[in-house]
Amino acid sequence: MTFRFNDELLLSEEDRALAERSYPNVFFALDHPELREEFMRVDRLAVQAKRRSRWIGCAALVFATLSLLAFPFDVIVRDIWPAERDHAPILHYLAIAGACFGILALVFGNIGLGFGKVKRDWLMKRLINERLRQWHAQYFAAHAVEIAAVADSPDAKAAWLDERDLSFQRFKRRFVDQISSEYTKYTQTSAAAHSGQSIADPKSESAFWIDEAWARKAAMKPDKAHQAHLDEVHRAYKETRMRGQIQYTNYVLSSEGKFWSSPSKQLHILGNLSYLLVVFAFIANFIALGGTVWGPFEDSTSVLSALAIAFAILAVGVRAMLEGLRPQRETRRMQFYATAINHADQALDAAKTQAKRMTAISLLERASYDEMVEFISSNERARFVL
Repeated sequence: MTFRFNDELLLSEEDRALAERSYPNVFFALDHPELREEFMRVDRLAVQAKRRSRWIGCAALVFATLSLLAFPFDVIVRDIWPAERDHAPILHYLAIAGACFGILALVFGNIGLGFGKVKRDWLMKRLINERLRQWHAQYFAAHAVEIAAVADSPDAKAAWLDERDLSFQRFKRRFVDQISSEYTKYTQTSAAAHSGQSIADPKSESAFWIDEAWARKAAMKPDKAHQAHLDEVHRAYKETRMRGQIQYTNYVLSSEGKFWSSPSKQLHILGNLSYLLVVFAFIANFIALGGTVWGPFEDSTSVLSALAIAFAILAVGVRAMLEGLRPQRETRRMQFYATAINHADQALDAAKTQAKRMTAISLLERASYDEMVEFISSNERARFVL
């Protein structure tokens, strides 16, 4: 079965119906149609931009590899057809193809026409969606005491929803509509660690909050009369946000899913392919060298040497694909994130007071923020070039 992403936003009617039955008193705060609509709009564009970005990057690598392969194929063709009249037309077209592939590789890869712009468009849209998800989770968690207090009053709930709508509209105006300028903050990394941290002070305990006022809201003391509703808020957060993130990290770290969405599968396939190509290159080269000493392969020495070069070029191309997709970095990033989430989950289970619950929630939200910044900055530096 296909993994269902972003369940915490209640994207499907089935999820909304289940959430309403599970958390009837606080469902009004979980359900956010305007945010959901904006998320789905941007997500469709992000998927398209990611697909274009990956195909352009891979095309650059394929063109560069094919261009470099023109040389060993030239040697192979000359050896297979010793007569010049037989191989001259083939070599002519091979030279033209190699030059054209080289130009295309420069255009798509090194010069950056197309790839850089499309990739940045994808990352900007991913940044918007990640911040939308964080906005939804942080607003719900930070206003837990307020949600519990207004849950029994239709008028108070309506006023609370109006305030949330106003806050969301300000966020859209300040962040979503200004993403070109906001994006820069998430790609400037610390010179000391170069780990993808934002230029914002990494030591600040509240740096992850989208709105500084939410940190103060999260510190509000609850009324014992609303404890049942407050417990429901935290159950809803754990079941939607916390469990959703745990399941997501487990999925990404597994070998399930398609090649383009599974770093583990990318690392396994491309890593093994690169290793095999290097082995083939060494074998061909070893036989070619041996052929100069003893007889059986003496006539095929030039072909075997060319094959060794071809295998080596293909191995470099596969390694470049690994550098562009960065599955090692993605896997490591997700492992750190999974550890942080599990720590937050255990802390939330052990928490008995509102303050300790918010401390546990803060662990997850900060980890989510750090993981997002690392993802953006890492992919910004990724290059599909030999």
